[in-house]
Amino acid sequence: MVIDIRRIRIRLRRAIYANRALAFVWRRLMFRTTVIAITGSVGKTTTKELLTAALGSVAPTYSTRENDNDTPGVCTTLLSIRPRHKYAIVEMGISRPGQMAKVARLVKPHVVIILSVARTHTKNYRSLDETAAEKSVLLEYLSKDGVAVLNEDDKRVRSMAAGLSQKVVRYGIDKACEVKGSNIRSLWPARLSMQVTIDQSEFDVETKLVGTHWASSVLAVLATVDVLDVDPKQALKAIATVQPFMARMQPMQLPCGAIVIRDEGNGSPDTFEAMLKVLRESSATRKILVVSDMSDSREKPRKRQRAFGRFAAEFTDMAIFLSDHGHHAVKAAIANGMPADRCHNVMSIQAVAGLLRSKLIHGDLVFLKGRNVDHLSRIAFAQFGDLGCWKHSCSRTYDCDVCRQLKPAFDREALFSEIVVTAEGR
Repeated sequence: MVIDIRRIRIRLRRAIYANRALAFVWRRLMFRTTVIAITGSVGKTTTKELLTAALGSVAPTYSTRENDNDTPGVCTTLLSIRPRHKYAIVEMGISRPGQMAKVARLVKPHVVIILSVARTHTKNYRSLDETAAEKSVLLEYLSKDGVAVLNEDDKRVRSMAAGLSQKVVRYGIDKACEVKGSNIRSLWPARLSMQVTIDQSEFDVETKLVGTHWASSVLAVLATVDVLDVDPKQALKAIATVQPFMARMQPMQLPCGAIVIRDEGNGSPDTFEAMLKVLRESSATRKILVVSDMSDSREKPRKRQRAFGRFAAEFTDMAIFLSDHGHHAVKAAIANGMPADRCHNVMSIQAVAGLLRSKLIHGDLVFLKGRNVDHLSRIAFAQFGDLGCWKHSCSRTYDCDVCRQLKPAFDREALFSEIVVTAEGR
């Protein structure tokens, strides 16, 4: 049988165009639904989850499933909206110039939330200004009576308000803006808490999130809630129930009593900085770092690994470096005072899982950090039982949590339910 690749590509391209056209039409038919678009370099998925809980507590709400935020995912979200939904939340991710206009035209939002401009997709964007310019295109498709919810703390997002005829609501930390956050705290094992001022009214905010960097997401949600005239007290009750999204500073208690904080869903430099801050400030019997590599960095791999090694020596009790260049991290860690028997360069994910299984004890706090293409999630899952996938290389970019090839020798759904209950107990 001869496979005609050219014909398959043509059919696939036609199917994509047809799906976009259908999404465009369907979105216009859902004219009673308030559509909210979320974009930004980091924090989109967690912001979406928080906003979904807040708006869903007062009215039927539909939002992007998981973090399916590319162009096909946006189309799927739009086509899933039904007339009964008062609100629809669309998470929008872009990876190259020119993408935003195509998806923004489909969404035509009533509210736009722009979170941040950070170092992601640096192979396609030469500078942060280029990234900002691409994200700002979404505002060109904001409805005439719409509202832009902008992060006052990010200078590039702040500047996007210039020339907008629509209403702008600003949020930030200790800033003169409509929604202001202060007294932000998150020292593990405590979760993120803060005070928020909305139109001169003050509220105490409690969350289940790990790290002060999520404060911006909480503020963005409360600013949007205020725009939509939703009772902030009701929204805060809902926000307080939202668990960390998978692989985004997500705590999991292991059978041995140790806790792993999974942060392998995004390996960009800014997420590394946020994770390292949490690690530095946390309290635990032993702090252990398991790290592969950083994405979207223009530095040479050996330079990145040396930085990991220096940090590990200063703030952790043990470190495992999973990289072809991990020996540079080990040398740097030892040179900065870490005992040689506490830093390891391991080349196999399965071997790392086995090493942890033999080393971890009750009270340990493990930070799991890397790129999503490394699929480090398996290191955490393997502490609960055997897995059916130990691929060295995998083209899938979604989390192992939802991958059929994981094939765990335990009930995945029951496990995640137990993890949530245990995490709440802390």
